[in-house]
Amino acid sequence: MRLGFLGFGEAASAIAAGLAEEGMGELFAYDIASGQALSERAARCGVSLVGSLAELAACADLILSLVTARVALPVAREIAPYLRAGTLYADLNSCGPRVKAEIGQVMAQLAPAAIYASVAIMSAVPPLRHRVPLVADGPGATRLREALAPYGMNIEIVEGPPGAAATLKMCRSVVLKGMEALFLEALLAAEKAGVTEQLLASLNASFSDRPLGDLGLYLLERHRRHAQRRADELEEAAATLADWAIEPLVAAGAARRLRWSAERLTRLAAQGESEIVAGEERESHQGYRLLLRQLNTT
Repeated sequence: MRLGFLGFGEAASAIAAGLAEEGMGELFAYDIASGQALSERAARCGVSLVGSLAELAACADLILSLVTARVALPVAREIAPYLRAGTLYADLNSCGPRVKAEIGQVMAQLAPAAIYASVAIMSAVPPLRHRVPLVADGPGATRLREALAPYGMNIEIVEGPPGAAATLKMCRSVVLKGMEALFLEALLAAEKAGVTEQLLASLNASFSDRPLGDLGLYLLERHRRHAQRRADELEEAAATLADWAIEPLVAAGAARRLRWSAERLTRLAAQGESEIVAGEERESHQGYRLLLRQLNTT
């Protein structure tokens, strides 16, 4: 089997590295970006880069789309005419169920001889790499599991049309990203008031079995690294709730908070001031506190 990655960022490269270690021999990738960093990342993972969507479609029997939620649908439209009969196209992006279903419709219209699977990634990819829990639906779900389970991939199938797995993921995102936004907002206020350390200690004392303050800092670190993507995902989650006639009062507000922070982190990055949480700073909370102060003043 020849596996292709559409998009080769952090998640795709982590999965590719794990699959290469499991013995999957032919790995290909196409990414709109270019440059030495991309080439070096691909080389470390044993992945051959190709120069176009058409070339990726020609090389791969199974394609994993790992771009972003915002471009997943237009990218599917662009690659669909190139897909060969029997090619399995799996969308792993953090889209809501409506977009997942629309991608399925695109495949049915523009690539009727290809097979589509809608997939939701249910945890952070880098720590688990190819063993990250996945939930799949759609006509290609069973074939996807049969193709990748022998290489250690963890794929659960849910019954239903394309989008069933995404609905599960979006409901989960309301909880996790909502907590992220809640911690971010509380810590911003605490830092401005000078009570950050006391707040973290109080949270840890209230949840001694699983220190809540530590969870808050973990979520803040994930947010710092992937703020734009996580804001995108929670906006998708809010839209999903609205599709089910549930007014997303909490999710929409949390999404606005994450977007607010993502825009400020982008400005900090442009100023070269965002990579501040590392090593001893992380252990002492000082890096996070500096980040909170920067967000409060940006």
